[in-house]
Amino acid sequence: MVRKSVYARDDVIAAGLAVLEKDGAGQFSARRVAEELGASTAPVYSNFANMDELTVAVNEAVVDMMLSLMLEKHTDDPFLNMGVGVLEFARRRPRLYGAVFLHAAEDCVAGEKVQATLLERMEVLPVLDQLMPVERILVLNKLSIFTHGLATMICSGAAQGFPFDAMVALLSEVGHAILTDALAASPRAAADLALLGPLCEAPHPSQTDEE
Repeated sequence: MVRKSVYARDDVIAAGLAVLEKDGAGQFSARRVAEELGASTAPVYSNFANMDELTVAVNEAVVDMMLSLMLEKHTDDPFLNMGVGVLEFARRRPRLYGAVFLHAAEDCVAGEKVQATLLERMEVLPVLDQLMPVERILVLNKLSIFTHGLATMICSGAAQGFPFDAMVALLSEVGHAILTDALAASPRAAADLALLGPLCEAPHPSQTDEE
């Protein structure tokens, strides 16, 4: 195999993804990424100012991979498809899911990008467009907590023996219950909204776009 003389930014990101998938977040370093490239660390630092910048780029690549699955048609319910895409990604790429979404330091920006994308989609889906914006945010956050729990079980191996179709059915039931409750609920009092606090706040576009 002929070693490349010039490595592009995408080459380094691809190598970073491979390291995460093979070794996990704990082994993510310039040396390991360089080894995966079959080069010195020079291509890493010629394309990225530092490892933090590379980490952000790799995390964004993981988020984009998961979002593509979340926007695919897995069922006849476009809202359910979002959650199924998360579970499918956790099932196919458990190390990548774990590296980005099970580490608090990296999770914030990645989670905000996912939430912002899904809220935009929810605004135009039938039934969901009937909800006030704050209620759509709460519905999404409630389901995100539940879906993340299932995805964590998949990544950790705790869901072994639990059929994937059963997990999708459970996700559908919970989603239906949460949405039905939201549609039937009376407008929330100011005190309730204050209590829920950050769960009622949408991500700011500037926060998700600046990385």
